[in-house]
Amino acid sequence: MLTPDYLDTLPDAVVELWQQVEDDILRDIARRIGALDELEPLTPAAQWQVWRYEQVQACHQDAISLLAKYSGKSRDVIRQTLLDAGLETLASDDALYQALGFAPSAIDTNETLNNLLNAGYRQTLGTWRNLTATTANTVTGEFERALDRAWLQVSSGAFSYDVAIRRAVDGLAAHMNGVTYPSGHKDTLEVAVRRAVLTGTNQTCAKLQLARAEEMGCEFVEVSAHAGARPEHALWQGKVYHIGGAVELDGVWYEDFETATGYGTGPGLCGWNCRHNFYPFFPGVSKRLYDDAALAKLADKTVEYGGKMYTEYEIRQMQRALERQVRKAKRQFLTEQAAGVDTTRASARLRDARRALNGFLDATGGKLSAARTDVAGFGPREASITTKQVKDNTLTNAIGAEIIKVTKSTRNGIPGSITQKENAKGGIDRNYYGQDGRQTKQISNNDHGHKAESALGQHGEHAHDYTWDENGTMYHGKARELTEEERKENSDIL
Repeated sequence: MLTPDYLDTLPDAVVELWQQVEDDILRDIARRIGALDELEPLTPAAQWQVWRYEQVQACHQDAISLLAKYSGKSRDVIRQTLLDAGLETLASDDALYQALGFAPSAIDTNETLNNLLNAGYRQTLGTWRNLTATTANTVTGEFERALDRAWLQVSSGAFSYDVAIRRAVDGLAAHMNGVTYPSGHKDTLEVAVRRAVLTGTNQTCAKLQLARAEEMGCEFVEVSAHAGARPEHALWQGKVYHIGGAVELDGVWYEDFETATGYGTGPGLCGWNCRHNFYPFFPGVSKRLYDDAALAKLADKTVEYGGKMYTEYEIRQMQRALERQVRKAKRQFLTEQAAGVDTTRASARLRDARRALNGFLDATGGKLSAARTDVAGFGPREASITTKQVKDNTLTNAIGAEIIKVTKSTRNGIPGSITQKENAKGGIDRNYYGQDGRQTKQISNNDHGHKAESALGQHGEHAHDYTWDENGTMYHGKARELTEEERKENSDIL
């Protein structure tokens, strides 16, 4: 049997390789998008199309070269992952058989087991190859769409080069599809590879276990159980089932293994991303690891966070979301750096994401999963840069709220943040962002040389409010007087 903890980390070695592929492709795309500022906003359409074609073709070719570079390494790691898992699960089951007086055959001389292991490797490798064969075309399509959006924003005058480039690369850093399934569904490389390796390995190990059970004449299995199981999996975890149909034995009813657990299907036992497994069980001799009372406790809300109680499954999902935010912030920093734009906001996002994750782990007693927060190319040097950027570019206003110094004002920022920039016409602008990251207000300590604003306040200080419609269009409110609360909050610049 493979434990839930073993299965949780099983794909990490392969996923780490493909995270690096994904991150390398992303930085290459960011460099190409950053090259947009080589073009004039009024570049003729024909010239733009030629430049675009050259960039797209180069991106596609670079992706192909990078995939070829990692394909050999991936095959070796997948093979070793399957071999280790197969030996682990058989060793665990064989120990139970031997304790009951059985004599399982040696693994290396059992043709059936070796054929199953090789077939599992070929199937898992085939799934991986089929998915990654779509990667070059998928990421090139993502690049094309991002490039076109950025160029439209610049050429129409809606955004400056810097803002359009940052919006494009931040969007890809947040989510860049890397594979396309036959159904047309798309996923990131990391998600697709983790699912393929975990599912393929667990399914192969399950087939090895069933073959060994048949050899030993074992007709019953007990399914593993763990706290935090998916609700639909919690229904059948930890129970004993009969292989080959439901039966009654010594007054106890045993459901059919496949029917009850969905074994052999994507959403069932040993299916997509499933961390359950099973092990041999002999009624009248074996003792269940989990009785009904123990199983019921696994679904209890046992973890306190923020004054509320949660199940371990809910806490794990919350932790995964925070880990993704750290990875997202690191990738945004690296892509902005590759694109040649100011990375101050990305550094602040990373600082905030780390704080949120560390605070959550401290409060819930969780452990940091480095594999889920690491990003290839983000090492001690980059960490030092982000730390220094935050330190050099943050200050506090009159009531102690943090302000991030920036060189340009943007319509979207860090949710709940305030930024500050020196205005080209003199004075200071402070920009406020709502919890959705959209700008809600700007406060200026001068009139920018405008007659209308000069009539406001004592020195032309004023505020603008911003509203957004359902289509994402922002509306710029007229200049108004500052409220007493706004004056108190910003008295350090008034």
